[in-house]
Amino acid sequence: MLYIDPTQCISCSACAEECPEHAIFLDDDVPEPWRDFIALNAEMAEICPSITQQKQPLKSKPNRAE
Repeated sequence: MLYIDPTQCISCSACAEECPEHAIFLDDDVPEPWRDFIALNAEMAEICPSITQQKQPLKSKPNRAE
């Protein structure tokens, strides 16, 4: 799970557009059931290390249905 530091965010929406899960919102646009995560995000962003280098994506797991 990734956290976005609200003190670093410039509200440009670039990360929201890149999120493959469509799970990033500006604060005013967070759906009501998920609004409690705004505070959790801020709390966790303070203690989780910042990502400073791009890494290769994880290899996909084989489809178990096959």
